[in-house]
Amino acid sequence: MRKILLAVLAIIALSGWLLVQPREDVTSPDGYLVLALSWTPSWCAAEGAARGDARCETGSGAGWLVHGLWPQHSSGGWPEFCDTAHPAPTRAALQGMVDIIGSAGLARHQWAKHGSCSGWDAAAYFAQTRAAFSGLAFPQAIRADAHPQRLGPDALLAEFRAANPQFGPDMVTLTCRAGLAQEIRLCLTHDLQPRRCDDGLLSRGCNARSVTLPAQP
Repeated sequence: MRKILLAVLAIIALSGWLLVQPREDVTSPDGYLVLALSWTPSWCAAEGAARGDARCETGSGAGWLVHGLWPQHSSGGWPEFCDTAHPAPTRAALQGMVDIIGSAGLARHQWAKHGSCSGWDAAAYFAQTRAAFSGLAFPQAIRADAHPQRLGPDALLAEFRAANPQFGPDMVTLTCRAGLAQEIRLCLTHDLQPRRCDDGLLSRGCNARSVTLPAQP
């Protein structure tokens, strides 16, 4: 009877230990970061306009905006929704990201899902996100200010790299959905220097023959 009781207690203790473990480990030092940049009019065409999102309203002028800065594992995959000792971002901090990320709600979600795994506090995570975005150039060839543009994925990425020559061909990729250019994803070290993307991320790039950039609202 004593052995049974000890076994039950051991199971309960182990269950409790499992319950308090982090959902994901904070990204390891040998990992890297992905800066995901969304062509907002494509998101509006797919779902944003149906939600009545302000970024999709006529005159908003929303173009390339930050989707998020995402910790990655070097071998592929990524952590998300990590347990962290850092507090949630303040309302002011979230509002301060609206100009490059589009909404306070998206900023909050990006912190909860990805920033919590970065090892930084919210202020540092948002500062790094802004720093990664601020030095980029978006030439006219990959913008659709008034009329839709259609071009091949390789041509789109070549135009981006020509304006941002620090990124080699294996350091940036494009995603697409339903014939629309969706996101440019840039691979970065933790000090925000361009680096090679992992093979899994590169394999998920757009393989369409051509993509459309819907016009900005």
